[in-house]
Amino acid sequence: MGFPLAMTKSVSIIGAGTIGGYGGYLLGRAGYSVSIYEDHKVIGEPCHCTGIITSSILKMVDLPTEIVLNKLSSVKVIGPNGKSCVLPTTDIVVDRVKLDEHFVGLAEKEGAKLYRSHKMVSCDLKEKKFVISHEGKEETHSFSTLVGADGPNSSLAKLLNPSLKRKHWIGPQAVISGTFDKSQYEVYLNNDFCKGFFAWVVPSSSTTAVVGLAVRDRASHHFKKFMEMRFGKAYKEKVIRYLGGLIPLYDSGINCYKNGVYLVGDAGGHVKATTGGGIIPGMKAARGLVASLKSGKDYDKTWRKQTGFNLFTHLKIRHMLDTFSDTDYNRLIEYMGGKRVQKVMKNSDREYPASFALRLFFAEPRLARFATRLL
Repeated sequence: MGFPLAMTKSVSIIGAGTIGGYGGYLLGRAGYSVSIYEDHKVIGEPCHCTGIITSSILKMVDLPTEIVLNKLSSVKVIGPNGKSCVLPTTDIVVDRVKLDEHFVGLAEKEGAKLYRSHKMVSCDLKEKKFVISHEGKEETHSFSTLVGADGPNSSLAKLLNPSLKRKHWIGPQAVISGTFDKSQYEVYLNNDFCKGFFAWVVPSSSTTAVVGLAVRDRASHHFKKFMEMRFGKAYKEKVIRYLGGLIPLYDSGINCYKNGVYLVGDAGGHVKATTGGGIIPGMKAARGLVASLKSGKDYDKTWRKQTGFNLFTHLKIRHMLDTFSDTDYNRLIEYMGGKRVQKVMKNSDREYPASFALRLFFAEPRLARFATRLL
């Protein structure tokens, strides 16, 4: 359960990423005294994410223009046989470092205190204390409310879920120079180099793009294969820098609250299993956290009310896609090229996958051949 505002005014947050910063902002605005502990010196670094987000985020928050690097109007989906379809989109590409800085800055404006280069090294749930390491020294802090926004390898998530075997994708990426259509990003569906997920080329400008994929194993091997296929064997000459990290797979059985400790964002597995996107689900979970603390209601119920059904639906769709052969992918791309599907894509919000999928099935009945795999 959460605790009423009168019972807990002090909140400690582990992690100053997008969701930690946004949660700190919401909590500060709600009247809490917030401390944010970040183990890195520079906010947002090292960057692990591509930066592509559905435009739904603009309905939740106002973003400064300098954060939005690019606005996309279409996505080209390429199948194993090389054939493709082009679908409309309103996705945006953001500067992830600046996005993190923005939310942390908002939190600070609401009174939150930021502690850089402060790494949590242990937490005692029973004693309600955690230990922070800073410049070679350790500090012990008591807590009434501790928020884990410490990413996909969250130590707090492991503490709350000792028997849960969390699953991750490995997401190697590179920022690469070249000539790109900045209005369109590319998605590759191909079991040869990205089985169980997909590969992408997302332009941030007409001369740079973030390129990557996500897989369960042999990430370097598959990444090299894709890069050579898309950019040629001399692709390394175009690489500006490498980035990447782990993408957690959502698990509906995860426990995101215990004895004053709450999980948000990647730490809680609040990530869409279809795309690996976690910013909007994480922000919704942060809203659920504030609602839980203010009302005293069970946090595991409030965050699920905010985003749980959508995350579960994304997971079911991912399970369906995991059964796809290359022939299935080729058929999917063929079916998605119709005008009625294009209309659905243009007028639907992918953050709500159940209604989105239903509209697609009505628009293109042949897609129903895959629907039985959702069961």
